[in-house]
Amino acid sequence: MNGEHNRVSIRDLMKVFGRALLLQASWSFDRMQTAGFAYALSPVLKKLYPDPQQYEARLRVHLEYFNTQPYFASFLIGAAVKLEQDRAEGRESEADPAGLKASLMAPLGALGDSFFWGSLKPMSAVAAAALLVTGSWWAPFLFLFLYNTWHVGLRLGMLLWGYAGGGNAVELMSRYPFTRMARRFKIISLALLGGIVGSMPMWRQEFKITTPLPDVAVAGAGLTVIVAAVAVMRKGGSPVKLMLGLAALCLALAYVGVVL
Repeated sequence: MNGEHNRVSIRDLMKVFGRALLLQASWSFDRMQTAGFAYALSPVLKKLYPDPQQYEARLRVHLEYFNTQPYFASFLIGAAVKLEQDRAEGRESEADPAGLKASLMAPLGALGDSFFWGSLKPMSAVAAAALLVTGSWWAPFLFLFLYNTWHVGLRLGMLLWGYAGGGNAVELMSRYPFTRMARRFKIISLALLGGIVGSMPMWRQEFKITTPLPDVAVAGAGLTVIVAAVAVMRKGGSPVKLMLGLAALCLALAYVGVVL
């Protein structure tokens, strides 16, 4: 059993967090993100298992196949740290971080893709685009601020929560209602898109509609588009397909000369 000086500290968790940001720096065709996972855990494993043979044996456990949404991986990394600590201190001699990873990496991957790629990133991009059409030069920085504030904050929070809860995914879902937040982000994205369309009469000449229309008609068209998009979303429509459809519509309107 290891002494008190080998317990995991906040400083150790911050080291793990810093390394977890490099999860995808090295990929394997057959084991995917496993090298990054093992790299993140390495400082803690060295502290918990001073014996080189024990350290190598535990490191090999974490070199098995691993692949999930890279930001949600922080939760499993934190849980693995907790299980390894319990095992090293003799509280849970049969602790199985490999089994925990195998059971949760697929569900967390699907949830993370939907939240980050399907809602947070589009919302950040649309917010930056809405600012860009006003002529603000710092619009790209708004995207970086919105997206990175959320994803870095959640990565740190999930690592700490994974460590505190030992991989309790039910408590994670109750703490972070990702599905509800994703739905709200999508609604915000659609609302901003409607605002962008409604502001078309104020755009610079190269972005104006070629056919003269009353401002009320343009704003009404934008409102119609946003209401239709929200209706599609409420019926379970794919946000990715919806965005691709809107992009195709804009390209078609530009091709036939409706907009410049």
